[in-house]
Amino acid sequence: MKMRLMALLCCAAGFVAPAAHADTGYPARAVTFVVPYPPGGPADLLARAVAQKMGELAGQTVIVENRAGASGNIAGDYVARAPKDGYTLMFGSSPVLVINPGLYRNLKFDPLKDFEPIADFGSLPNAVLVNQSLPVSSVQELTAYSGEHNATYASAGSGGTTHLAGLLFAKSSGVSLTHIPYKGSAPALQALLGNQVTMTFTDVYTAFPYIQAHKLKVLGVTSAARSDLLPEVKTLQEQGMKDMDVNVFFALVAPKGIPECARARLEALSREVLEDKGIRSQFEARGLLLPEDPSGAALGRKMAAETMSWKKLIQETGAAID
Repeated sequence: MKMRLMALLCCAAGFVAPAAHADTGYPARAVTFVVPYPPGGPADLLARAVAQKMGELAGQTVIVENRAGASGNIAGDYVARAPKDGYTLMFGSSPVLVINPGLYRNLKFDPLKDFEPIADFGSLPNAVLVNQSLPVSSVQELTAYSGEHNATYASAGSGGTTHLAGLLFAKSSGVSLTHIPYKGSAPALQALLGNQVTMTFTDVYTAFPYIQAHKLKVLGVTSAARSDLLPEVKTLQEQGMKDMDVNVFFALVAPKGIPECARARLEALSREVLEDKGIRSQFEARGLLLPEDPSGAALGRKMAAETMSWKKLIQETGAAID
């Protein structure tokens, strides 16, 4: 009853003065985006760009708060239990939203039940990278090489798409790969630069400077469509690996049960952010594939479908980590 009354008051305020952001009831004060990762990574950079533009549009401050740890689960649990008033949200990505439910048996929250999908802000494919000295120039040659050697792959940590992309690559190619987890993309890339591992799977934005400087060799991208950042690089599907379609998506979610007018306002603001030419240019320059439908409803369907597909892969490969 209390939550319904809050929603009615909020929406009533919006009805009285729909043209004045400050008078619509929501947001009436600062909003917080909780990012489940440390500063400087793709999710953090995107969240800060969205927060700044959304704050301008809403006439309120949008704060970015980093709560890293446990593959995003610390932030996920925090936001799931936050007040259901629309002022504490999570700007998360695939690991915490769709992968962790299959990896962690004792997860304290359920993204499908505890979060209200607000908006999809796009996705990043991973690039398949090898050291310049490795005697391969295609995915087929990499697969053959891996079948003849004790091949290893570095990831940015257990449970993320850089880990699971390797599992799916091994499954699709029929080769055995040993996973070597690192604490972030930077040390994983340094390991590859130092020839300590055979390959790695890193998002195209992070990988781009290394490819451009010819420090690392790119053999393919893991998405179904080519990356605008690397338009000449073939997808793994184009190279015969029909099962490979791995992206990390970024999305805004709220605790389930926020007032409907707050949810609708957040979704409308998110759409305005994505329609901004400056934001679109900035995101595309980072290699982001923008969604055809950014709505909360479409995001909810994506989360449900990907939760099931990642859970299946995790079960098939035995990748659970607790």
